[in-house]
Amino acid sequence: MKSETHAGITIDRCPVCGGIYLDRGELERLLQKDLGNVADGFSSAAALHDMDGMPAFCPKCNREMMMLTGAGEIRFEWCDRCEAVFLDRGELASLQLFADDDLED
Repeated sequence: MKSETHAGITIDRCPVCGGIYLDRGELERLLQKDLGNVADGFSSAAALHDMDGMPAFCPKCNREMMMLTGAGEIRFEWCDRCEAVFLDRGELASLQLFADDDLED
């Protein structure tokens, strides 16, 4: 993982798939801020859990991550041990669009 800081929040980006790993609470903080180029930095590589047909494991505690469906039917990986989130390519931008639409209603 490569650490990057956006909007005062340090996130970890996978150099292989371009997905981002967020510690507990960081997703909520990011969704409240202008994401700028956070979502733009995704590579076109395959998603973490699709890379070899194997499940994703948490980069922090190595526990198998659970696939969840969140707001706007967006699917993402979540670790039930450390409560971290892994967002594949495009998922952060989709969550931001959903959050923006929800605030306007």
